[in-house]
Amino acid sequence: MEKARIGPLQLFALMFLFELGTTVVVPLGLDAKKDAWLSILLAMLCGFALLLVYVALYRRYPALLLTSYVRQILGNIIGWPIAFCYILFFVYGAARDLRDVGNLLYNAVYDLTPIFMLNALMLLGTAYVLAKGIEVLARTGEVFFIVIVLLGIVGNLLVQFSGIVNIHNLLPFLEKGWEPVVKTAIFRNFMSPFGEAICFAMLFPYLKNEKGVLRAGMAGMLLSGLALCLTISVEIATLGADIARRSTFPLLTTISKVDIANFLQRLDAIVVFTLIITVFFKVAIFYYAAVIGTADLFRVNDHRRLVIPIGIVILFMSIMIAGSFSEHIQEGKFTVRTVYFVFSLFIPLVLLLLSFWRKRSLSRGTTTEEPARSDTQPTP
Repeated sequence: MEKARIGPLQLFALMFLFELGTTVVVPLGLDAKKDAWLSILLAMLCGFALLLVYVALYRRYPALLLTSYVRQILGNIIGWPIAFCYILFFVYGAARDLRDVGNLLYNAVYDLTPIFMLNALMLLGTAYVLAKGIEVLARTGEVFFIVIVLLGIVGNLLVQFSGIVNIHNLLPFLEKGWEPVVKTAIFRNFMSPFGEAICFAMLFPYLKNEKGVLRAGMAGMLLSGLALCLTISVEIATLGADIARRSTFPLLTTISKVDIANFLQRLDAIVVFTLIITVFFKVAIFYYAAVIGTADLFRVNDHRRLVIPIGIVILFMSIMIAGSFSEHIQEGKFTVRTVYFVFSLFIPLVLLLLSFWRKRSLSRGTTTEEPARSDTQPTP
């Protein structure tokens, strides 16, 4: 494991940027239509509970990565294949997000540039930062956290001042009842983005202060959830629920409608810049989790030797996972409802329950042995 340390504030910034990722641009939770913002809030509450599971496992094994305590709890025969599957999961997550940013850049700006080249340039920058270590990534996250907050404030003010927001598009509240809201929250928004925080189980051991992990993680998830809630509300209020749902990138469509005094127009660069930053950190954290997980599993002393090989795998997987963007979206909906539930919810819960059961069994064994030792008296 890399000898590095990150602070709670840096963890907060990384969590915030990671949770935004591609979800700040894609149509998130719009299966609930006008109540999409509410489904995001419900999913965020479920994300809090899931984060408690990850932090509980970290506190029981503070010096171990996820790929390490999986083997310690389940044993090498079962734990090693599961740890290897987690590495594949992290690689797949990085590839999906890389494909998302490549498609947006292709559709919005670089329509004559192959998506492969766009993905390669993004991955090249990510690999350079990861080769410098997690501390560099964390310090970079602190800087770009401020940049993203400023971009978000400026973007929202411009949309408000342009007069294109119609609050009545958000009404009536709960038009179809709670059922579509709850279904969307559980089967869509819960796992993506909040369930993807499982990869932070690979970063927790680098924290300077064990006590600050829960507070920093919760704060990052809360702020990102509120930011996503505000973003989707503005999109619906501007475009209407039906148009926002049909749009490939509703935030890009929303910001393109800004026109202030026939002077401030075509502000797509704000959305593109926001996506590049947030996806950079999301890909980087998935990428780094795969790298250090591989180094841990295969006992590679210097994880930097794995940055380029795993980066090449991520790059080619980002192209091969789907033949088109629509196929990519449909595949994502399937994996969120199946694969993500297994790796982000089911396995961590099983690990936590087994760790409690093992500790209880060991404590019972200790208490039953103590009376036997106390009854044994030396012979005179």
